[in-house]
Amino acid sequence: MAQEFHLKLITQRAGGGDPIIRERQLEKQEATIGRASGADIVLADLSIDPQHATMRFSGPGRVSIQSVSGLPFEVGGRSVQGAELDVASHPVVRFGTYTLAFEPGEGEAVGVTVMRDDDEHHASPSVFSLQAKVFGRRNMAWVLGSGIFLLCLAIPMIFVLFMSNPKIHPDEQWSTGPLSKAHAFMAKDCKSCHTNAFVAVRDEACLTCHAAAPDKAPMALATAKRLGSPFEPRLVAEHAPHADLVKSTPLPPGLGAKVNVLVQRAFNHPTDRCASCHIEHTPAKGGPPSAPLSDKPKLVVVQDCESCHSELKMRLPKTGLIDTPDWSKHPGFRPLVMTQPGPTPKFQRVALDTAPQERNGLNFPHRLHLDPLGGVARQAIGLGKAAGYGAALECASCHRRDATGKTFLPIEMERDCGDCHSLAFARVGGELRDLPHGDVNKVIATLAGRSVAAPAGTDRARPGTIRPSAFAASGAGAYRATFSRGGACYDCHTVTWAGDTVQLAPVSLASRYLPRGAFDHGVPEHGGPGESKKGGFECADCHRAQTSDKSGDVLIPDLAKCGACHGKTTAQIAAADDADCTTCHSFHKPGQATPKPGHPPLETVRWTEALARRASGA
Repeated sequence: MAQEFHLKLITQRAGGGDPIIRERQLEKQEATIGRASGADIVLADLSIDPQHATMRFSGPGRVSIQSVSGLPFEVGGRSVQGAELDVASHPVVRFGTYTLAFEPGEGEAVGVTVMRDDDEHHASPSVFSLQAKVFGRRNMAWVLGSGIFLLCLAIPMIFVLFMSNPKIHPDEQWSTGPLSKAHAFMAKDCKSCHTNAFVAVRDEACLTCHAAAPDKAPMALATAKRLGSPFEPRLVAEHAPHADLVKSTPLPPGLGAKVNVLVQRAFNHPTDRCASCHIEHTPAKGGPPSAPLSDKPKLVVVQDCESCHSELKMRLPKTGLIDTPDWSKHPGFRPLVMTQPGPTPKFQRVALDTAPQERNGLNFPHRLHLDPLGGVARQAIGLGKAAGYGAALECASCHRRDATGKTFLPIEMERDCGDCHSLAFARVGGELRDLPHGDVNKVIATLAGRSVAAPAGTDRARPGTIRPSAFAASGAGAYRATFSRGGACYDCHTVTWAGDTVQLAPVSLASRYLPRGAFDHGVPEHGGPGESKKGGFECADCHRAQTSDKSGDVLIPDLAKCGACHGKTTAQIAAADDADCTTCHSFHKPGQATPKPGHPPLETVRWTEALARRASGA
């Protein structure tokens, strides 16, 4: 028998008795699973996506199931996006309230038994069943329906007829309220968020479109576009593992607020959801439903940073974070420093007061390059303004801002160093030949069969000249000369030898030492472009590069330098500015500052404009 699926759908009868069993054959290698009527296996559960998953034969006695919607399913009690099943082990897969039990069939066929869990409750009558005389479901339905009719239609209409200014409007009793402009495209598709009836919106529904994890972000964007969103959704990451967030979040202040939260949790309405802070179905500024829609869901701050990070160790004993109840008790900076370079580098957070050193693979003395009276300064002056110099070097001579102005571009040898450090090793036909940079094997291949000249002069050469070596050499000697003292690569790189084989330490320059905090170099008071208030800082005020002789020095300021402006008043320093946790930290995007309200404007995140920005590299 060819590979095929033998489906068996078991439905329990509401009044008890033998179940209804329907069987059919699927003579195909692949079958679809979902809520849509066109699926091969239809599962009528709102928590299941219309096109949820596919299952296919992956080998003799093996079936592979993969999610196509981004929503998970359960195998062996674990939530997964995909699974490889051995049919001989009789595996069970759960989709919402449905279970799919697999078993070997005749030949290469596979039997799939589909059963809904909640149908089991109808197998025997209970006091609340249709057969009960007092509290049967039919009687309760009439009582509840009549109550809703009176409270939500009849009584409001009486108020409208006999009162001039009624506080209850009949139409509002049945309206959930408007959605924000960002979510208005889902106004007629309630099940997109409300996946389970009478269950509060869960985070999984929100993360279907907003998940920022690398393995989920592409699927999230694709899902938003498939649902018809005119805007590119903002992708967010969870602030910490959810279990830790639940343990570390204190109850709100006040007895009434505490009781309210506990009651909500008791009735399956958790207060730690996305929808606990981002509230939908609320008109703009609390007005009537006819009021203009807000751009985004209403934000309600349930907890601030200090409320969770005060006495944090008491609620979460294993945390490595230090309690930070306010700015004055903020712990000192502990930059993330690379202690072991290589294909699998190792990093360690080290306190600044221990003078940490990082192993970045370079030999670069900042003091030598920033000395206004040294030889480097004389060479820069000689290069002239036409080459972009004409004066002693400063930080901006090598550290160039990116398009945003907030951060800096990575250092590139050819662009940032090549004006002063020549890689030329020979002249052929009147043209200079340069050594390739960044690949030792290419350097060795370039020098094969060639010679290295040793012209007179210093060990630093301007562009257009050959980089001097300590001695003239050819063949294997040229290769050794290039990586030895006086050679083109020796001064800047950490070079060791294993017999006749050269070994260069991997080069890795840190772009951020404090990955959990943000710092905006584009602010004028931080040395950025524009006019700064009196008392603003230049690069050298915070980064003591002019006193550093080692490239491994971590040249970032300590917290006290930040405190010189932030937390002060203008009476103490003219450049003073207020600051709180959100100035440097964000709940949903670690390492970034909290965006200002309304940023980015909704219209700027339309799909066409978002794609255009990506294409331009902005």
